[in-house]
Amino acid sequence: MTGSALGGPASGRHRAKRETGERPRRIAVLLFLFLATAFATATFASTASADQIESGPRVRARMERALALLAAEDADRAIPILLSVVDEVPHHGPARFQLGALAVERGEWEVAADHLETAVASHGREAAEGAVPVQRPGLAWALYSDALGQSGRLEEALAATASSLRFAPDYVPVLLGRSDFARRLARESASGETELLIETALEAARRAQTLAPGRPGPWTALALAAHEAGVPDLARCAAARAAELAPDDPRTRFLVAWTAADADPVGALAAAEAALAAGLRDEPSLWMTLGRLRAFRLDMEGSLDAYREALRLDPATAGEMASVALDAIVAGGDPDLLTLLERGAARRPDALNTRFALAKAALREGQVERAADELIRLADAAPDHAAILTSLHAALRRAGDAPAAEAVLVRLAAAQDAEADAWERANRVERDRGRARDAAVRGDWHEAAQHWNAVLGARDDADSLRRAADLAGLGVTLEGLGRHREALAALHRSLALRPFDRETLSVAAHVARALGDHETAGRHAARARLTDPDCRPDRTPPAGAAPVLSVAPVVSMSLDECPRGVTQPDGAFPDSRRDRYETA
Repeated sequence: MTGSALGGPASGRHRAKRETGERPRRIAVLLFLFLATAFATATFASTASADQIESGPRVRARMERALALLAAEDADRAIPILLSVVDEVPHHGPARFQLGALAVERGEWEVAADHLETAVASHGREAAEGAVPVQRPGLAWALYSDALGQSGRLEEALAATASSLRFAPDYVPVLLGRSDFARRLARESASGETELLIETALEAARRAQTLAPGRPGPWTALALAAHEAGVPDLARCAAARAAELAPDDPRTRFLVAWTAADADPVGALAAAEAALAAGLRDEPSLWMTLGRLRAFRLDMEGSLDAYREALRLDPATAGEMASVALDAIVAGGDPDLLTLLERGAARRPDALNTRFALAKAALREGQVERAADELIRLADAAPDHAAILTSLHAALRRAGDAPAAEAVLVRLAAAQDAEADAWERANRVERDRGRARDAAVRGDWHEAAQHWNAVLGARDDADSLRRAADLAGLGVTLEGLGRHREALAALHRSLALRPFDRETLSVAAHVARALGDHETAGRHAARARLTDPDCRPDRTPPAGAAPVLSVAPVVSMSLDECPRGVTQPDGAFPDSRRDRYETA
């Protein structure tokens, strides 16, 4: 285990720090400053007397020796001494904290979590008998949450941030960590928990942004949380603020590109190209964004180059590409890319786009039997996919199986008829939708209600966001008719699909207030404020906001995050990681 250096016995068995490029030398010094201050001046409210802090002169002497070695940046000699302390006093909070903090510095997250768990347990009424309390419980909980998050224990990490904030409610790095953990958990949790987790992510990021508007990290966290919440205008403006505050950071440029890709593709392309020029070349999602935006500008060769690079970095990006782009890449015949795609298709039977592109390529190259077999499997998986059926028909005809080819033609005709019916229904729904909006603008609420009911009663294949907008339109119309209870019911159905839409929340708050339901009104109004797309740096803090806590020098976590991984089909932003430390 990589953490054996800090988790070994008190005999002093440990290994040297791993080589990771330039060593972050300032960490040990900062840790020493913080602990020396805690021991000498008892600045934190819970600091105990000297007799309570140490269990005896021998342990005190060892701790002083360990701190001196850390001040001299000799952690390798300090570690065995700290381990001997915890061998004698297992619940020695300060020693456990130091071991945990050193493990954090080395990236030994599991070991850090073990030591810091004991450190935080040394403080408070539930501490074990004979425990020596950690001197900065808030900071210990903060580092503990980071170690848990880096170990993938997100639920525990989120809970640990709550414990840290009880001691220091305005500690910005912990607020950023809380937003990060909640946002990541939201993508993994059951649907019933997702909404509350996203709200937690937004609240923490908004609080951090209010407390530290001049730092890019809070704006980055707010942009990511807003994107997860489905609030694109807030995500865009927060990303723009992060880029203004960190103009030389290519990751903030990419964040601008990623959040503005739909609303401002020209500006997004410029930001993505700037991120690339600044050296951000190993992010598959950046190349995917470039591919999409270059295609929008009709730079097809540049688009394909970007998609090829994304594939080289992560073959899973094939599932996110338009079929025409994937077909062109496969037709290019690059053996390395073809190998990556074939391996990906073998591992992911649900990768229909990739499998279809490879099957069409096999058919073009005369591998008729192989193509037909794969297309049959694809047609079973997607029975109404007209393009797959068309290719299957061609493959079977070339294979000489006329009866099977004719049977596929029958299926293809039925699929095309169903597609035509779907288009006709969609056109009728869109006409009713337009008429409902026009009637609402005129204030003709009765006519608007008729058309909204027609829209919502149709067998429409619109996505959930479109249906949410339709329900919100009906809710506004019913409110105009004075039918407040029905209006609130429609608005709540809309919010179940789009829970952080600011306009719907504002109307729902108004209607609930009219019904005398002030608790519901307050809840909706609070969420509407969270999603306010106002990114001015001098924005008035929310009621009850306190100043940033000022304490002795401590180590704080930087959350100037960078997007990592592949853009997911549902639009979830790639995971980010926190990998730097800086003074608060």
